[in-house]
Amino acid sequence: MSMKGLDRTQTLRLRGQVRLLGEAPSCADPADPRTDLAKARAPVGLLQLPRSRGERLRHMEIIDRVPFDLVGAYHERETEHGRLVGAARGPIGKILRRHRMDSSTALIHSMLKACVEKRWDMMLWETFADAIRRELSHLAPADIGLVLFCCVKADYRRDPTLVPELLNKMAALAVATGIRSRRLLAAGHASSTAAAIAQASLSVGRRHRRRAQKETLVVRGRKACFPEYAFLAAMTAAQHYRVGRECRDDIARITTRALEGCSGMSSYVLCRLVHRASNLANEAGGSSPGKFLQRAAPELRQRLQDSSGEELSSSDLCLIAHAYAHGPMKADILFKDLRKRLMDNDGVSLLKLSAGELSNLANAFSKLSNASQNGSLELFDRLGRQLMQGLRGSTAFTQENQDALDLRNVCVSLNAFAQASLRHEPFFVACEDYLPALLHSRDCDVRQLAMIAHAYVRVGLLQSCLLPLVWERATRLAPTCDMQSVSLMIFAVTKAAVSDASGKGLLSTLTSRLSELLRGRQSRLLPSQTIVVSTYALAKSGYKGLVEKAVWIALAQHARRKLFDVSLSEAANLASAFAEVLKDTPQDCSTLSEEINFFFADLLEVLKHRLPLESIATRPLPQQAASKFIIAFGDAQCYEAAGLAQEIARRFLLPKPQLPLRPMIQAISKLQVHDEDLVQALTMAQKANLVQRRH
Repeated sequence: MSMKGLDRTQTLRLRGQVRLLGEAPSCADPADPRTDLAKARAPVGLLQLPRSRGERLRHMEIIDRVPFDLVGAYHERETEHGRLVGAARGPIGKILRRHRMDSSTALIHSMLKACVEKRWDMMLWETFADAIRRELSHLAPADIGLVLFCCVKADYRRDPTLVPELLNKMAALAVATGIRSRRLLAAGHASSTAAAIAQASLSVGRRHRRRAQKETLVVRGRKACFPEYAFLAAMTAAQHYRVGRECRDDIARITTRALEGCSGMSSYVLCRLVHRASNLANEAGGSSPGKFLQRAAPELRQRLQDSSGEELSSSDLCLIAHAYAHGPMKADILFKDLRKRLMDNDGVSLLKLSAGELSNLANAFSKLSNASQNGSLELFDRLGRQLMQGLRGSTAFTQENQDALDLRNVCVSLNAFAQASLRHEPFFVACEDYLPALLHSRDCDVRQLAMIAHAYVRVGLLQSCLLPLVWERATRLAPTCDMQSVSLMIFAVTKAAVSDASGKGLLSTLTSRLSELLRGRQSRLLPSQTIVVSTYALAKSGYKGLVEKAVWIALAQHARRKLFDVSLSEAANLASAFAEVLKDTPQDCSTLSEEINFFFADLLEVLKHRLPLESIATRPLPQQAASKFIIAFGDAQCYEAAGLAQEIARRFLLPKPQLPLRPMIQAISKLQVHDEDLVQALTMAQKANLVQRRH
């Protein structure tokens, strides 16, 4: 926008708009008569002009030099660097900061410039890596943070030891206590001459001496003075390069230091730290990210309840919900505060979310439990109606957000409503009109089709006109899909109990593709969960006749190899499935019967090894899985498992069985276990439970 064609009134009005790019108008602006709802619906992203020469100079420092998402980290580094030199204020300090550049600063500026210009040449980044190693001993935490951010942007992987070394250096700096100005000076890689000049400039005059004393006290007493973006850079790099297990000790030290300064962090950084910690805890399985999530929850609750402090943006709320929904710990109390914050002011915060953030928010709240049990019905209703506006092209969404409402977001939203056991009929009906045009796009794959089918089947919309289109499109894509997509679609088709020709044709195509994958060269690398889901879905459905015997044999062979990799609940599902297949196996098919018997023999050995490790107090075997083991061994007539079935019944079903006992008693009888005390104890316990339920 040019200033030449504007008169003085328009120029003053433009200069009065000093909000950040993409920030909504402030609710406290007395010159804006609009309501909060109207402000949330208004388009944002106005072009901002600098009001003064200082603002123009600060803009010129980062334009075409620093990536926009790293401006905060860059400013933090510049502030830290100015304090390390020793002349944060005054004319001499300004001259030193502008005209003096050490090798570390030149390296960081070059890396930032390369990221802005998107120069990803490998030779250039190898040169950067060599320079980083030479300057590593002189880098401060803020420097290491910017270096890690740049490496993540460039996806530099040629040197696999560079990122672990940077994390180790940052962890060593994080645990350092009693930092004094001389040590900060050395870490900043500034020369003693420049420091002497800076200190001399600060020591001239009474006012300068007082200011120097205050800054020295602040620097010396600041134990938790650590750049917050350095924490974020470390967690981001650890997740991006998947070094959570390799650098677990360094991450533990970094997260411990982050918890010390948690209360002084900005909400922007804290929410993203929580999000990265959740991903690290799920991928690496370390305890330190989980502890960070647990100890950061009180601080987040305090910020959610405090409306007078720093405001949490709608994107921050979405990140918090995603982190604690997918993390190792469940924070129901935190979700109550989060839900209340989202619903304040008639749900204005929801109107500021994009389509992708709305779908992720619905997915996060669906992980808790049934929506009617945790009080999230009103929230899901508003989410569904807001997504419907995006489907219909409402003016509440900008053009960018309408483009973001793609097939993936719709699939995630539908699956979230189904997982929350909530049938939002207006939204599901709107998707029936919106999705057919997207089913034939290039982005559509079998996994997304399975999510759509599973959502409609779970909420009871079996007669939806969308399902035949899904079956037809999946039939065309099935011959080229992977194992995970095959297992998900088999689960969705068998749940739908298809009776038309298109559904049965899809199931036949899926079983053929399953047979190819089980016999392929990479068959040993197939995920164990896909074997469990495919076997259980095919065996428990009414379509066992459509599956060839060779497929059952291949599934049994792969299940035997995966017994030590699956959980006991998944092993119980496998046992129940193969016992069901064995019932319908004809006498002339001896090969299939032998493979299934071999599976039960291997399962017996695995259970003898793993059941003693199951503790009733800390990690009990679910009663449903215990009953499946007993019934499966009885149906397979595995007499060698008689003693094991008796032990499972005594350890995990007594004293309060919650399942029907007739099938288990029959299975125990088939195994020729004559234990009248066990049968009587199970019967009496069941009668006591029935009486307690009636009262």
